[in-house]
Amino acid sequence: MSSDTTTTTTSASSLSKILNSTPNRPHLDFSSLQALFPHSQATPEPSPLWYVLTTAVLLSFHKEKLIGELWTYLATNIENDESQDHHQEHLLPAARRIREACLKASTLVGFPRAINALTSLNSSISHTHPSLSMILSSDQSLRSSLSTSEKSARGMALFTQIYQQHTSRVLDAMDAASGGDLTHFAINCIYGELLSEDRVIGALETGLLEFACCLADGCGPQAKG
Repeated sequence: MSSDTTTTTTSASSLSKILNSTPNRPHLDFSSLQALFPHSQATPEPSPLWYVLTTAVLLSFHKEKLIGELWTYLATNIENDESQDHHQEHLLPAARRIREACLKASTLVGFPRAINALTSLNSSISHTHPSLSMILSSDQSLRSSLSTSEKSARGMALFTQIYQQHTSRVLDAMDAASGGDLTHFAINCIYGELLSEDRVIGALETGLLEFACCLADGCGPQAKG
């Protein structure tokens, strides 16, 4: 594991602890959460990973309605840092990343929570940036039709990338616990159909999102891999 990945994993753990220690706080200090994550090496701007993982952890803690507040915070900061001509080109990918994070987290925290979070996000964007909302509503699904063999291949590739030397052990454990059905569903549907789509949130970020959800939800063995 690289030092950057270790630092990010530690940041994700700290994020989970902060959110878990303040369950009744009406408003979150998103700037403190953002400060947990190092800036991107390529640019002086904060890494988008902080709000991707914040999204996942909020869903894990049943705080889906705060996704709208997260968007408002992001939109305000981007608009303050950018000219009117350029802020939308940064807002659009931010909205798509949050949306994708909700979708990918749904397999770990529950589909109803993802629906609630996406509804909160959509409502907030419609209120703050109606024109942006119209663009997003015209997006087409990223999950194009794939053959069973293609789903299986890309699902196994991502699963192996995440679990690495533990892959065989994890697959054997799932096989033994479910008669093979859990493995089939995980590789073909969860990983092959959903999680392996990497145009908005890449493989590394997806693996960290999984870790953050499992950690926040108290699923220690799954977080360890």
